[in-house]
Amino acid sequence: MRKRWAVLISGRGSNLGALLEVQDEIQTAVVVSSKASADGLLKARRAGVATLILEKKIDWAALDAELRRRRITHVCLAGFMRIVPQEFVAQWKNRVVNLHPSLLPKYPGLQSIEVAFDADDDLGVTVHYVDEGVDTGDVILQSRCLKSPKANGYSLAHTEFLVHVAEQRLLKRAIRSGP
Repeated sequence: MRKRWAVLISGRGSNLGALLEVQDEIQTAVVVSSKASADGLLKARRAGVATLILEKKIDWAALDAELRRRRITHVCLAGFMRIVPQEFVAQWKNRVVNLHPSLLPKYPGLQSIEVAFDADDDLGVTVHYVDEGVDTGDVILQSRCLKSPKANGYSLAHTEFLVHVAEQRLLKRAIRSGP
């Protein structure tokens, strides 16, 4: 059976766009956004993918039921800026993946690119399973994309751009290889 993915977003949908580029290989069945104004919703609609908008206070049980009704088999957090509760994670154990812009376990949580940049540390991207912690799940794939950005003369903006490009490449690779 082919995997049916729900992709959860909160904003531009650049990582969603990368997944939509390989829609013939993976099936993005629904895009779920935590913001009604997310540009990623337009990308999904243009690609003919169904969309859902979550209320400010997410009813995770209702989302679980809706994903099951749509026969979703896997969930990808692609720029989804919310903590997923333990109950939801338990229902979808080893079927929820997250894309994170650092070489986990270094720099979990928010602003990881900025923190790694300020430390002039290596930057990279991790795709991992979601567990009950924040960016603590088992790594599926990981890729270093930049060594010592400051020492190499990169600005923060250029560093962020390079990390985001690496995110899109790694996410496509991880989803294609099939967690």
